[in-house]
Amino acid sequence: MKLLFAKRVALNDRFLRGKSSSWWRGADGNFLAAGRRGSRWAFTLIELLVVIAIIAILAGMLLPALSRAKTKAQSIQCLNNLKQVGLAAQNYLHEHNSSMQIDFPLNPGLTWGGILATNQKLVGSDIFVCPSYPPRHFTNWTRIYGIRQDPPGEYTAGDFKEILKAERVPKPVEYLLVADTTSRGRQGIGAAQYYYFRADHEKEVHARHDLRANGLFLDGHAESANQTRLENLGITALYERDTVPGYFGPGN
Repeated sequence: MKLLFAKRVALNDRFLRGKSSSWWRGADGNFLAAGRRGSRWAFTLIELLVVIAIIAILAGMLLPALSRAKTKAQSIQCLNNLKQVGLAAQNYLHEHNSSMQIDFPLNPGLTWGGILATNQKLVGSDIFVCPSYPPRHFTNWTRIYGIRQDPPGEYTAGDFKEILKAERVPKPVEYLLVADTTSRGRQGIGAAQYYYFRADHEKEVHARHDLRANGLFLDGHAESANQTRLENLGITALYERDTVPGYFGPGN
């Protein structure tokens, strides 16, 4: 037994002399690289850098996908909001002889959204706001989806043509009633949702959902309209950022 132990020690010493100083003998008698002293599974600096690089690559691949998923979810929520508004609008038209007031020239403090919310039971005021554009949540009745304020005269009633008569519209499925909008500096508001748009004014409808504008039509359906669809409806939309400054800054 002693002879075997002596031979093993001699062999180990001979092995050490043939190895560089980067090797050492552990407590169990086995040889380990110097960079792993104290633990066989300790990371070297190079291994740590490789792991960090892999994590960075994965993050670079995942973050754009997560961003696209969030944008898509916001667009879907926007359409759902418009559908809820559409149900309320259909009920309102039914209860008011197919009439809806779309403008309040003698009372600028009122907007279509406030009137609709006052006369209908709704789940909350956030349904009047697109979640992907300032203010993103309800703040007041000016910064909401926009209603079309310039329908053809034969579709309207009132001294100021401020009342839309739905039964006079020949194709409600082709009449864009409410849409994604942007303020374009109106009332000093920069780059925020705005409560009305006009078909004969350019860039008031905002195609912010992957170059599409979400809209509610007079028949009650909501859709995401691309440029061709909008142009067929007589709408020249904005397909980029609203850069018209407001007195109060972006989104204010």
